Amino acid sequence: MRSFLTYGAISLVGIAALYACGDDSGDGSSSVGGAAGQGGTAGAGTGGTAGVGMGGTGGGGAAGTAGTGNTPVVIPASNCNGCVQLSVVIPATPQNATTGSQAGYIFSAPATGAPFDLSNVTTITWHVQALTAGATFFVQPFLQNAPPEDPSYLGSYPAQVFLTPTPFAAGTFVDVAMNVAAIPGGGGGADAGADGGADAGDAGAGPLTAFDKSKTRTIGLNVGAGPTAPANSVVSVEISEVTVVGPSNFTTKTFDTSADGLGLNMYMVPPGTLAPAFH
Repeated sequence: MRSFLTYGAISLVGIAALYACGDDSGDGSSSVGGAAGQGGTAGAGTGGTAGVGMGGTGGGGAAGTAGTGNTPVVIPASNCNGCVQLSVVIPATPQNATTGSQAGYIFSAPATGAPFDLSNVTTITWHVQALTAGATFFVQPFLQNAPPEDPSYLGSYPAQVFLTPTPFAAGTFVDVAMNVAAIPGGGGGADAGADGGADAGDAGAGPLTAFDKSKTRTIGLNVGAGPTAPANSVVSVEISEVTVVGPSNFTTKTFDTSADGLGLNMYMVPPGTLAPAFH
């Protein structure tokens, strides 16, 4: 539950998603995408139960496997308590020839409720341990608007953070911070209102025209690999905490007893990719 190195706050801000609602951004460039499609169901093979070590340094048991057609891939064993493990299987053909393949792990505000208001948040930090370090493997925190305020799924996407052995040394949690304070404020358009619906101030208002952090509906972390990564390789990381600095209706997640609502976005998810595994 503690971080040992600090990667530093990420201040680059891209506007709009490369894959709309897919929570994909590539290398930080951005565009406005269309409505999300429904991804296929990830296939899960069978294998032994991953063992759990203590304090992020203990040895795990035999790892399970995830199915990708006829080629099984090995998911690394967990080595921490009070964390979630995120494991993405890299397909033979990259999802994007330039940026590679990735899956998004997200906290979502329900469409019928209020969005996450991050107006007074300075940073959101993901405490990340790389179980599979590699020069082409990466993580990328992001924020995204969504209906009912934004049918275009505008987003803010900093640069990818590559899981190189330095600073992602084995057994080390590294701070991957998103500089929310550096993101401009409102983007215009409809005001969600206190109950997440329309209010008197919405009369005549259109959809958002730029990402609005006060109306965030998705807070997530992309996990993936560049286009040169070997097929059927696995990018696996563990998250010990997501720390929120500043008042908000989205608060720090500690993963003490559960995955705290973190889920796998099923839009364009690579086959064999696993949902968050609580340890």
